[in-house]
Amino acid sequence: MHALKRIVRGLDNIALWLGRLTWWLVIPLMAVLAYEVIARKLFVSPTIWAMDISYMLNGILGMAGAVYALYRGGHIAIDFISDKWSLRTQAALNAVFYVTCFFPGISIFLWFASRFAYDSWLIRERAITSAWMAPIYPLKMLMALAIGFLLLQGISEFLKNVYVLLRGHKL
Repeated sequence: MHALKRIVRGLDNIALWLGRLTWWLVIPLMAVLAYEVIARKLFVSPTIWAMDISYMLNGILGMAGAVYALYRGGHIAIDFISDKWSLRTQAALNAVFYVTCFFPGISIFLWFASRFAYDSWLIRERAITSAWMAPIYPLKMLMALAIGFLLLQGISEFLKNVYVLLRGHKL
C-alpha cells in the first residue's frame, strides 16, 4: 500500500506542479490583451499577433487546467446522487467509469492529438487564420502533452478509488 501511496502522490504532484506552472501564463495573457486594447482603442493601431498569442495562451491554460481540475475534483460529476452512497460504492462506480469511459476516451484523444502534433511539427505548420501566420505546431505539441498529463492524473484518480475499495477510506 505504501507503493500505491507514493505513486498517487507522485502523479498528484505532477498535476499540482502543472497547475502552478501554467497559472503564471495568466500574466502574459492579460498583458497581451491589455496591449491590444490600448493599441486598438487609443492609437487605432491593432496588432496582427495579439489574437494568435491570446488563443494559444488561453488554450494552454484550458488544457492544463483540465488536469488540475481533475486533481482537485472540479470536473462534472453526479455528486448529488453519489453523495448518498457509501465510500466504497462511490469508488467502485468511479473505478468502472475510469476503465470503461475515461481511459479509452482519453487514449483516443491522445492518439489523435499525438498524430496531429507530429504531422504539424514535420511541416512546421502555421496558422492560416491571421496575417501573422503564427507557428501552430508548438501548440499542437502542448495539446498532446496536456492530454498525456490528463491521462496520468486519471491513473492517479483510478488508483485512489482502488485504494478506497481495498481499505474502505480515502488516501
